[in-house]
Amino acid sequence: MASSDLPLAESQATRVRRVKWLLLAAVVLLAAFFRLHRIDNLPPGDGYDPAFYGIDALEILEGARPVFLPTNYGREPLFSYAVALAFLLLGASTRAIHVTSAVFGILAVPAVYLVAEELFAEEDGLLGRFGGLVAALMMAVSYWHLNWSRYGVRAILVPLFAAATLYFLWRGLRTGALLPFLLCGVSLGVSMYTYQAARMLPVLVLVGFAAVAWDRGAITRRDWRHFLIVAAVAMLIFAPLGVYFATHPDSSFHRIRDVLVIQGEQSTLSNLRAVLNQTIDALLTFSFVGDSRPYSTIPGRPSLNPFFSALFLLGIGVSLTRLRKPNHLFLLSWLGLMLVPAVLAGQGSAAKRAIGTLPAVAMLIAVGALTPWTYLQRWLNDRSPAMVERLQATWAAVVVCGFIYSGVVTYRDYFIRWASNPNLPTHFEAGVSAIGDYIGDLPPGEQVYTSPELPSHPAMRFHSGLRDDIRGYNGRVCLALPWETTADTTFVIVPGKDDDSLERLGQIFPRGQVTYEQAIVGSQPHFVAYRIPAGVRADLDPAHRLTARWADRIRLLGYDLDHDTHQPGSTIELTLYYQDVAPMETRYTAFVHLLGPDNPATGTPLWAQNDSEPCYGFYPTTSWHAGEVLIDRIDVRVPDDAPAGTYRLGTGFYDTVTQERLPVVSEDAPTEHDVLTLGALRVTDTE
Repeated sequence: MASSDLPLAESQATRVRRVKWLLLAAVVLLAAFFRLHRIDNLPPGDGYDPAFYGIDALEILEGARPVFLPTNYGREPLFSYAVALAFLLLGASTRAIHVTSAVFGILAVPAVYLVAEELFAEEDGLLGRFGGLVAALMMAVSYWHLNWSRYGVRAILVPLFAAATLYFLWRGLRTGALLPFLLCGVSLGVSMYTYQAARMLPVLVLVGFAAVAWDRGAITRRDWRHFLIVAAVAMLIFAPLGVYFATHPDSSFHRIRDVLVIQGEQSTLSNLRAVLNQTIDALLTFSFVGDSRPYSTIPGRPSLNPFFSALFLLGIGVSLTRLRKPNHLFLLSWLGLMLVPAVLAGQGSAAKRAIGTLPAVAMLIAVGALTPWTYLQRWLNDRSPAMVERLQATWAAVVVCGFIYSGVVTYRDYFIRWASNPNLPTHFEAGVSAIGDYIGDLPPGEQVYTSPELPSHPAMRFHSGLRDDIRGYNGRVCLALPWETTADTTFVIVPGKDDDSLERLGQIFPRGQVTYEQAIVGSQPHFVAYRIPAGVRADLDPAHRLTARWADRIRLLGYDLDHDTHQPGSTIELTLYYQDVAPMETRYTAFVHLLGPDNPATGTPLWAQNDSEPCYGFYPTTSWHAGEVLIDRIDVRVPDDAPAGTYRLGTGFYDTVTQERLPVVSEDAPTEHDVLTLGALRVTDTE
């Protein structure tokens, strides 16, 4: 090229770069539209897992600085810190959680463009010129990536950090510059604070170094220096989390052990079969059969639509034919290694656990979309240039129409089909969130009870503003209430799940009244608030008044018995009225024994029993408060072979851990072996 032609060539290259950046900006804007459109109401709530990040963010804003979050099976904290920042900017809300997730999804699109530009920099033809744009466009209109971009969990960080880490790695390997390796180490170290699937990235970085060295035929000192720079920087950033894992050894692999398909008690053959089956399921997720959980996707919808699936398979085939080239070897290694979490995990969403493969999938789709054009030109140009042009034009039309089709289908599937599922508010715990919002607006001094939704539910905790004075019980089996209200007291009841509490509260506290109702779906109220003014004593009227005390901790006020006569095979419904005498730090189990004539099977008078923590564990003794009353229903089934006769019910408590019984005293009923004997009932052969 003549020297006079150089400025012209440079000007043309500048224009091409400018056009590519403009096109990338358009792709990013398209991605932003998909990820932010209707973000205020879709998903229609935060659900169980996203609410935990809201709790984390509130605690971070209150001063917590976790390097690892042990709640909800253990979680890396970066996403929670990002949500905390969003709360500062947007306010603490469900919307801020989903916006945080969406922003990371948007950022992944240009990150994939950059890593694709590096990987395809030495490719001939359209792949070298436009591979990055096509890969970014695939990410922008991908239903798979869109779905997790909006969901609100930390897994969405993995595509971004995988793309960023490997962009810096490949740029360093291609140019030899020092800065990219430093930034690769930074990105790799930070990625360890994202999600368990990112733990495969160090292996992938090692594969990148090995692939380039293999292509060169030798490992140089400079290679070792660059590798040590990446490793040292990454380890320095990882150090706080590494120290935490060293001092809390179970935390690092707690969740992984829970979901691992390989189990130590299984045979080697069974484990191999389990891994093989899970591998098949993970591979099918790409193009054939997707996840079945309606809260995260359209049940059964694969991650890729038919057009993307065809290009993906074509791209894999092309890369296999170019396996001697380090970038294609690396691309296939990326796909395989980042699929490992989905292969080894037997529970949860395979699409989520395989999300680290998404940038590689996007680039393989770019390979499948752009290499046929070059192949056509090479194979047919000498024979029939006109035919080449026609075939290339046809292929270009297919690709363009395929991407338009993909964008339309993604919009339809997410914003119309999935959004129209009438059960989405239930899947995303919209009702629990609404209860939390209502409770969070109540005066700080007001006492609050909930049933059957428990205050430990993350959506309840987040939306109530981490309010820690909520008392929750399950009204289907018990009723917790104050002996006398010392402040305004509100019961928040979900009628569809607890049909008893409102009626019983009206009988016990007739001065109370319904003060609020809210519907979530349809016109029926999802929850009802029943408020009792301060200074009102509970009007309790057990059918059998009986006083007893267990170790000056628990007082019995009386009991109800459904019937005095039962038949073999029937169920005795016993209701016990307890009062908390003093706060308890020990969890006690309540037992009820059916005692009658000697049982030939045991040689004792015991014929049946029911052992459970109060309220069947929903309101353990460690949750009781001094002066509080618990009305607890316990069922005891009369054995089919129980002979007719007179029986008695005995009850008591024992330490759940030590099995030692609490001593009981009573002036109203006999006690023996720390068992309080209640009234008699008869078992008859006929009704």
